[in-house]
Amino acid sequence: MSNEILTVENLNTYSPGSIEGKPIKILDKINLVINEEDILGLVGETGSGKTVLINSIGRNLRSPLYVDAKKLFFYKDSEDINLMTKNQDDMRLIWGRGIGFIPPNAKDILNPILTVGQQFANIVIAHSKLSKNEARDKVIESFRDVNMPAPERNFDSYPHTLSGGMAQRVIISIALFLSPKLLLADEPTMGLDVTIQKQVLDILYKLIKKIKSSVILATRDMGIVANYCSKVGVLCNGQLVEFSDKREFFNNYKHPYSKYLLEASFSSHGKLIERDLKLFKSKEVVEMKTDVGCRFANRCYLAKKECQLINPPEVSIGLNHYIRCHRSEDL
Repeated sequence: MSNEILTVENLNTYSPGSIEGKPIKILDKINLVINEEDILGLVGETGSGKTVLINSIGRNLRSPLYVDAKKLFFYKDSEDINLMTKNQDDMRLIWGRGIGFIPPNAKDILNPILTVGQQFANIVIAHSKLSKNEARDKVIESFRDVNMPAPERNFDSYPHTLSGGMAQRVIISIALFLSPKLLLADEPTMGLDVTIQKQVLDILYKLIKKIKSSVILATRDMGIVANYCSKVGVLCNGQLVEFSDKREFFNNYKHPYSKYLLEASFSSHGKLIERDLKLFKSKEVVEMKTDVGCRFANRCYLAKKECQLINPPEVSIGLNHYIRCHRSEDL
């Protein structure tokens, strides 16, 4: 399709070693398509593989993990870029204007011995012909765009002197400065106060709409998905078990793990209500990262023997709605 930004087909990410002679799969047969101006909410529990998937797609995966894929195509300026053929030097030419990143902990990314303004200005100068004074003006303008308090003064602030929300504004400014076609945001408001989270997300949403970026936003918060995203991808222990347009997902989810996440998110105090606690088994066995079985089978109240032994195929159940489940009709 002409409006596609990213195509991922049969992506697998591995960790060195083996289980019963088979490679340890962190991510298993991931398929997804991102179109222009899509905002995909990638949801799942801690450890479900969201960060690994974002870094696999952006070819920013740290050794010893490694990735393969039948297709990992990024489309920019009418060019079809096969990311699987690119080495780190090639990717440095794609990161920035092509693919941007927002990490979860801004203060861990920012250089502690440089002011935040100087760090940003260095990037501006590296990607333009602006002078130091012009770069400073550009950074201050970008800080204003993200509602940074006292942008002129905070240009000269060091990362440790900023609040978490202000540091995250700096990272958002840097990530969006080159107007990337695809933005990979890994829990961009993690650790922030709820009120600050909303402020940061509102700013991010406004800016990505302005520059018309597509986004993959990893989060554990279904409320963020409901308010800011257009598509939903549900990741369970390395398997993308449901993928849908947002409205279709919230009205007609079909995977037991999706039910589990929704009940956990929207019941009182963010906990499963008593009747649903009975439906899901305790996580007594850690799911093995192989090709055998559904990754949710050990906790699913619908699970049968086939769920433990047979890897569920991806099945289309509606327009832009896919699941991987042997028992979805019984949900």
